[in-house]
Amino acid sequence: MINTQRLVDTFFEFVKIPSETPNDQDFIAHLDKFFSKMEGAKTKTDAYGNLVVKIPAKGSSNKNTVGFACHADTVKPGIGIKPVIKDGVIKSSGDTILGADDKAGIAEIVEMLLCAKKHPPVEVIIVRCEETGCFGSSNLDYSLVDSKMAYVIDTEETNEVIVGGPTYVILDVYIKGKPAHAGMAPEKGISAILGAAKAISQLRLGRIDNETTSNVGVIQGGEVRNGVPENAKVMIEVRSQNEAKANKLADEMEEIFKRSSKEIGAEVKIDRKEVLKAYFLPSDSEVVKVAAKAVEKNDMKPKIITIMGGTDATLLNAHNIPTAVLGAGYRENHTNNESIKVTEMEIATKILIEIVESLA
Repeated sequence: MINTQRLVDTFFEFVKIPSETPNDQDFIAHLDKFFSKMEGAKTKTDAYGNLVVKIPAKGSSNKNTVGFACHADTVKPGIGIKPVIKDGVIKSSGDTILGADDKAGIAEIVEMLLCAKKHPPVEVIIVRCEETGCFGSSNLDYSLVDSKMAYVIDTEETNEVIVGGPTYVILDVYIKGKPAHAGMAPEKGISAILGAAKAISQLRLGRIDNETTSNVGVIQGGEVRNGVPENAKVMIEVRSQNEAKANKLADEMEEIFKRSSKEIGAEVKIDRKEVLKAYFLPSDSEVVKVAAKAVEKNDMKPKIITIMGGTDATLLNAHNIPTAVLGAGYRENHTNNESIKVTEMEIATKILIEIVESLA
């Protein structure tokens, strides 16, 4: 049976430890000591600072390890969090985020380990620096990971089972023109900002189709009002659940910037990186079926979906570890209104218990 007070106390303990990204090392160190006190647990920190905890099987002959992953870092403002509970809802005092994203998930995993009557070998994977681009899971030493399948606890709804995510391509475009006085000799200059504007006006942006989006998020350029700007930078992203579509759209954008820059005599340099690769888990895969059944056992209809956001599951799947994303129960994350109901934490924990006990 879940010990609700212990679950809440563990969560409160975790959120009071600051871990604003990328400064999450102290919280990782705390978790290392915390998990080390569990019977039979062995902890290991990799070169990037990610924590891998190995818990031996309990009442099970199943030798296949199942993983549970969360991230240690939070967004800002996350220093001096004072969690308060009222009418069964936990919030911060209002000056900070709460940090339920993703410390509720970690607390729920802890309670699952303490309450499950039986389970196969379990691996708890706590990664750093997820909020700024899944850097922890990108740099995880996968030689330390034994999991045959895994779950990332890092979304809102407790009945959701996320089975797919997008290819994510970023482009940083650097345009170099020629400086000149904007009043005395504008014809001697080449405006890098004009080059950027000409290109951006031709890009396909927003929702391209039901599985593809793109966005210009940042434009930087110029130094003074009365100078023809020599330099401009444009930061772009492309997402698609179809990898070929994502890269085709990125190719199209590169060509537009090259052509527009050439037309005005500017130079262009484009740095492009595929940060995440699209994945999709079939509904009949074990990792999905086990999660869906666990949701049903808690009197809910499982909502099996794909999303356009990147998660640590993308990287785990890329390393041949079938991984679905489950809900921790928080709401309005990344804001000072972030909250989580105690009942939602209980439900999330019960789902995790059902998963490991069924796998035992």
